[in-house]
Parts: sequence; C-alpha cells; structure tokens
Amino acid sequence: MDRRQHPLPESLGRVFTAAAARAAGIDSRRLHGDDVVRIAPGTYSRVDGEVIVSPADHPSGRLPHPNERWRQSLTIRAINLIEVMKPNAFFSHYTAAAIWGLPVSPPLGGDELRVDIASCEGSQSLERFGVTYRVLSPRQVKVVVLRGIPVTDPATTWAELTPGLARSQAVAVGDAVLRHPRYPGTSRYKRDPLATRSQLEQAATTPYRRGGRELRELLPLLTHQSASPPESHIRMLLAEWRAPPPELDYDVYSPEGRLLGCSEFAYPQLKLAIEYEGEHHFSQAKQYARDVEKYQAYAEQGWRVLRVTSSLLYRQPLELKRQVLEALRFARETR
Repeated sequence: MDRRQHPLPESLGRVFTAAAARAAGIDSRRLHGDDVVRIAPGTYSRVDGEVIVSPADHPSGRLPHPNERWRQSLTIRAINLIEVMKPNAFFSHYTAAAIWGLPVSPPLGGDELRVDIASCEGSQSLERFGVTYRVLSPRQVKVVVLRGIPVTDPATTWAELTPGLARSQAVAVGDAVLRHPRYPGTSRYKRDPLATRSQLEQAATTPYRRGGRELRELLPLLTHQSASPPESHIRMLLAEWRAPPPELDYDVYSPEGRLLGCSEFAYPQLKLAIEYEGEHHFSQAKQYARDVEKYQAYAEQGWRVLRVTSSLLYRQPLELKRQVLEALRFARETR
C-alpha cells in the first residue's frame, strides 16, 4: 500500500516528533513514507523542498552537477531543522557553504547529508544522527540571518572550512566569496561580493584561529575575478607551471573599439586567450553559437584561443601544460 494515501494531519506542523505523531494517531510505519524524512533522533519533517532532478527544472536547462544537487539537498535538510534547533544555534562549515551557494563538494567524496550546527555555548562537540554539533569561540565567528536562516557569514565560513579542504578547493571557495561579477565591456557590477578582502583578512587573522597560517598564505592567491572553480584551478596551475600571470576577466576590443568578447585569461600583448569551456558551451545551442561568433571575431583580429575542457583540465593536466606552454611560445615567436 502506498503510505502517501493517508496525508499527515496539518496539526503536526512541518517538523514534528515521533511522540507527537503517535499522539495524533499516526502509525510508526507511516513515518517511513517517501514524503517524510528523519532529520534527528525522534524528529521528522515533511518533504516540502524540491531538489532539481531534471534539466527542465534548472534555469540553465541542463541537469545540475551532482555536487550542486547535494548542496541543494543539504540546504533543504538544514532549513527543516531550524524549528528544532536550540536558541543561539546556527549553521556552519559545509552546511553554511551550501546555504551561501559556495562551491563545496561532499566531504570524503560521499553524498551524506550531514548538517553542521554550531553554537558559542556549551562544552563539547559531538555527532548524532545526521548532524555534527560544534562549539565555536564567539571571538572567531560572525553569525548573520540569511532569509531567516542563522548561519556563519561568508568570511567566517571560508575561514572555518578551509583547514579541512584541499588547497585548490580552498582557493576556489575563497574566490567564490570574493566574486564580483561584472557586465563585460563596462565597469558595472551585477551584484556585490559575498565578502570583501578585508573581511576575509580579519577572519583569517583572528587570534587562535585553527589553520590561521594556511589561511594567511592563501589570501594573496584569491581574486574577485574568477567565475568558477575550474577557472580558479587553471589559475593555480599557471602559477605552478611558472607561466606569466595573465590578465583576468579581460575585455577584448577591435581597433575601432567594438567589444569582441570577454576572456577569463588573456595575454593582450601576445593576443592569446585561454578559455575554460564547461559542458554547457557544447550542449546549449545559443551558447555554442555565441562562442563561434566570438572566436571568429577574435581570429579576425589576430587573437588565438586555447580552449580548455573539463577532461583536459582534470584528466590530462600534463597535456594541458604542454598546450599552454606551447601556445605561449608560439605567440611570442609570432609577435
């Protein structure tokens, strides 16, 4: 029998305990229905948040990356816990990053929806069903309320999370915090960054901060001009390969002043651009057409473009290194 044939009474509310369900005459087997989720020992929630599962549901018209779906699910589970959280508790670490839309992936490569809850009160941290509870120093955290959700601010979230991340991921998350998206060809910005560099510096240099030395070393590597983790990773590889530092988020113009396009990485004197192209560059017809027009316009003005795919970046880094260094050598020789 489909347990969803018997709707839960509205009197239970969105979040309820097993005891409240029994008092309302709900059989314990009903709590295993697919419209109910256990969010803590003896505590349940109606499934009222929808995770995107098909391309039609997503603004881009494509199926979101598994990490994005994980972040959506983690955020929904966190929201469902708000009603049963203790006063002055807030979300931190991976859960805070997911709520802010930062590009984190499941720890240890899994997909467990373990919610991070913290407080500045108490004496010890612990783990219970699906939840990690932490006690944090009030001197090291700043908590804000985002759309009704108590959460560590972006600077604190980056500082708390970074010691547990790989260096490349820590830089990508820091870049996302600083990200200041710009309208190409203008000095106008689409939105404010989640945090300023000074706020990140303040969070990183707080006394007794865990991983403080690592945070201070990472700060100079961060930029507000990186639009995605792959761009952050490419930038780190270019530095590792001792390639000249490129211009970031660079507008390319014709001699008459017509905007031809904006490139993530550019060497204007060499007329060389490096472009990361995710799956949507090939799967979406409009994006593909824009790319064709852009690169044709670049070629007409003597620009060369090195196009980097996900496979080249993450599965063939040595080949990417060869292509980058060869493109730089060729550009120097032909100038």
